Amino acid sequence: MSTLLAQLLSDSDQDTLWIADENSKAQLKAGLPFRGTLLSNRWDIAQAAEQAGITALFSDFDLGAVERNFSRIVYPVSKEKAAVHHVINTAAACLHANGELILVGSKNSGIKTYAQKAAQRFGRGKNLQKHGTEYASHNQLNSDATLGALLDDSNYRTLRKLDPLNGLFSKPGLFGWNKVDVGSAQLAQHFSKHLPKTPFNALDLGCGFGYLSIQLAHLNPDAHIVATDNNAAALLACQSNFDASGIKGEVIAGDAGAQIASGSVDVVVCNPPFHQGFQVEGDLTDRFLAEAARALRTDGSALFVVNEFIPLARKAEGLFRDVSLLEKAKGFCVFRLAK
Repeated sequence: MSTLLAQLLSDSDQDTLWIADENSKAQLKAGLPFRGTLLSNRWDIAQAAEQAGITALFSDFDLGAVERNFSRIVYPVSKEKAAVHHVINTAAACLHANGELILVGSKNSGIKTYAQKAAQRFGRGKNLQKHGTEYASHNQLNSDATLGALLDDSNYRTLRKLDPLNGLFSKPGLFGWNKVDVGSAQLAQHFSKHLPKTPFNALDLGCGFGYLSIQLAHLNPDAHIVATDNNAAALLACQSNFDASGIKGEVIAGDAGAQIASGSVDVVVCNPPFHQGFQVEGDLTDRFLAEAARALRTDGSALFVVNEFIPLARKAEGLFRDVSLLEKAKGFCVFRLAK
């Protein structure tokens, strides 16, 4: 947990905007006394903030949709460079005159480089302060100063069709946004053999931009598919792909599938993440397995793909009647799990 971030947020007032990605979860769990507004691209963090009595907004870091300005924006920098550049580019529009953007991060987060870029964008000198093993970059908005050039944020807000994705929509802000994940491609190759030929209800758990949902729909156009993800960018891209492909179903925000009704689906497909921001979070696979088992009907089945170092067979014990390894290749394992 970031001591520096906790101090900055605890000392804040109602005129502070906290831009929080998944790296900020520990602060909420610790019961941080924050009196301002939280903006997150993660649905679970926005929900946790609301439950803690904090005013929360959920979007893909869409600062243009924020309806008020703030005297201070506090942002622990994200793992993805495009997201950080996007926030630096657009923060000034949400600040009062003489307001301040504060970037927070450790050395391995790239904070020193981001401090230099933010200073150039705000037309000010670099102001980077060290606090133990952490750094704070202070960038004050001067109404008399001219903003510097926009940073390259890979056109962060723009959904675009990509040839490497076979013309599917995607955008920066979600993991592997400009390629088909190797594991997901391996998983999809098993659909035709291990999924029903008749119409079925399916759940794409942690859907990303919807690659697995698209493959399901190609296999069975009459299938009803619910795709869910925690990431706002993923939801935007996946909904665009559902609309463009005419997929029967819906795209919903959720935390590892916890919002899906118990016993409501015949099939679950999942390529669970194992990174949580800058950290590797081992229990993510456990959560996805548990929610898959809960959502499945008694005769349902799930197809999972995981990195080969994740002991999925052991983790699935007690949740599924049968766990079968279908393939081990290219650093991934594909499993069929029978309820």
